[in-house]
Amino acid sequence: MIKFKKLLFVLIAFIFIFAMTSSVSASQNIVINTTTNTTTNTTTTPNSAGGNTTLELVEDNTCTITVGDYGRFEKKLTEFNETEKSATLTLTFTNTKTVEETYKDVEIFFVIDNSSSMSDQYNGVTRKQAVINSANSLVEKLFESNPNVEIGIVGFSSSDQEGTINDAELRQPLSNSQEEVQSAITNLADYQDGPRTNIQAGLTVAQNNFSTEEGKDRYIVLLTDGVPNTTITGVTQTYSGEVATQTKSTIEEIENSGIQIIAAMINLDSERVEPTTSKTYRELAEEIFGTVESPTTSKYFYVPDSEVEDTIVNDIFNSLVVRVDNTLKNIVIKDYFPQEIIDNFDFEYVASPNIGNVSQSIDTSDNSITWNIELLSEGETASLSYKLTLKDDYNKEIIDQILPTNEKVDITAENNGNELSETSDVSPAVRVRYENNIVDNTIANKVIPQTGENSTGLFVAIVSIIAVIVIARMIYLRKYSDK
Repeated sequence: MIKFKKLLFVLIAFIFIFAMTSSVSASQNIVINTTTNTTTNTTTTPNSAGGNTTLELVEDNTCTITVGDYGRFEKKLTEFNETEKSATLTLTFTNTKTVEETYKDVEIFFVIDNSSSMSDQYNGVTRKQAVINSANSLVEKLFESNPNVEIGIVGFSSSDQEGTINDAELRQPLSNSQEEVQSAITNLADYQDGPRTNIQAGLTVAQNNFSTEEGKDRYIVLLTDGVPNTTITGVTQTYSGEVATQTKSTIEEIENSGIQIIAAMINLDSERVEPTTSKTYRELAEEIFGTVESPTTSKYFYVPDSEVEDTIVNDIFNSLVVRVDNTLKNIVIKDYFPQEIIDNFDFEYVASPNIGNVSQSIDTSDNSITWNIELLSEGETASLSYKLTLKDDYNKEIIDQILPTNEKVDITAENNGNELSETSDVSPAVRVRYENNIVDNTIANKVIPQTGENSTGLFVAIVSIIAVIVIARMIYLRKYSDK
């Protein structure tokens, strides 16, 4: 009986010890797994597996800068890619003036010497014919360059009523017809030449035939080969004194009225002396018209016979302001970026400038790019585009901050020597968003079977059955042994 009890005790103790050991083992496994899952979740950072970073457009502002009355700058967002986390910005600068606006309303009188000295020849062509040919070429260029120009023709020398206003004649009133004007110039060759030169009469007739409309530029182009020796007040046959004084006074009066005189003095001999004055013809002319360096008129040309065509067709044309200069020159556009954009976004050009040139990359000394445009004509538009793309290793501190894509834009330009400058700090703005979408699996959705739990139960059941069998057997043997 004692042996039976000992055996039963040992068997029960073994079952208890085994069950406790299995339970502890299962409990330890649960703690380890929970600790591991918790560590994984708390170390998740932007851009790690399971996180989602996006770029959000917050303010679609367009930066617009008006530069005087001539130009318009615009910087705007032209493409936004939330998935790629990029923003493309396009910069444009337009000369807002049209070509039509460059045409000035201009009136020009050609006052052409028709005196006998104009019949002198050079290289087989009379001086008059050379002047007529060159004047017709100049007229053609003027009409080509400005459809708003009007031109009139005055011829002068001396007449049957010498010393009067009749020494000059209006051959063509102001006209917008190139054909009429050139015909009047050509017909000068058929007029009878007078012996003397009444420049005062020619200038006065031209002055009296300009329109009275406001807002027009007015010019007299004087083409002569002689020094005046008569006036409209009856003073004749003298190259100095009263003739010079009256002629110069008329020039100054006309200039003061707003009419500009461009004088071309052809073949004035700087060596030959005029007998009655003991002065050269060049010196006599300069008493009235001044010198090339310091003219009495708006512009003064001394023209050898060999340079008649070049001076009239080119130099005088360039002296006539028949076109407004509405071009913009030496344009400098500086686009500045905030430090957050420099540090966290990649920068690349996606469209090079169609006009001008731009710095190859961002200048980190002032965080800017510089776009230089040497010349922008009327109606022209210059443009370029660049893209900002969020870096993979961006600083997480910028998450949820509103980020302007630029700090400011500065613009300088020139027009007719005048400096223009404008600035603006308006720009599109973006924001970085981050969403942590990792599933937290530290808490199971259902009861998780613990390690060792099923095997322990099975073992206990088996041992219990064996124990029952053994005990029953021992009871049976003892019962029959007692008999």
